[in-house]
Amino acid sequence: MNKSLTAAILGTFGFALMACGGPGQTIPLSVSTDSVQVPTTDSHALRIAVVPFEDLRLKKEAIGRWQHYVETRVDRLVSAQGSAADQITGFVAEYLTHAGFQVIRVKSAETVAPGTVDVILTGQIEEYWNEAVTKFSRTRLATLNRLSFNVSNVSDNSTVHSAVEGHNVTKEVFFDITDLEHLNNSVLGDSVAQFLTSVSIKDRTLKAKK
Repeated sequence: MNKSLTAAILGTFGFALMACGGPGQTIPLSVSTDSVQVPTTDSHALRIAVVPFEDLRLKKEAIGRWQHYVETRVDRLVSAQGSAADQITGFVAEYLTHAGFQVIRVKSAETVAPGTVDVILTGQIEEYWNEAVTKFSRTRLATLNRLSFNVSNVSDNSTVHSAVEGHNVTKEVFFDITDLEHLNNSVLGDSVAQFLTSVSIKDRTLKAKK
């Protein structure tokens, strides 16, 4: 995504943040790959250890907000699966499993037993925000993520870095928080798909496509 478009999206979020109403509730926002179309990959039963993603955002307490009609109340959206890092890590691991890889979640790269995996996957969360703004008869939904994937191949000690972005904006007449969850799931799925299209499997490793 080009820088001007990214700036426009972030600017929209920033404008809404400035137009805050009164404090509201704290609402959990869930993620799941159940509604995401995950293409099956010729994974060659590649074994991947997924390490918890690192949250690089300055403000880690929330992952979004819901601004109600006429700005009377603003609800804070938080991860329903622990922290934002827990949520993103779980989604990535689930997506890769559905894609056909053999996936295990580990606490750190150092805890991976020798000979048990082919690839160690780490990552960073640079941006992650979901927003619903209700005005008049419609609610505007927006979601944005910017993620980095870092591949460490066990067999030859090679590494691959892939940076991806996902975003989408839509409107709903009758809004429910599950609408924002579905949008976020779809955009997160697109981001993981971008990562998978940037690499190829070769001799039980993941290599960057040229």
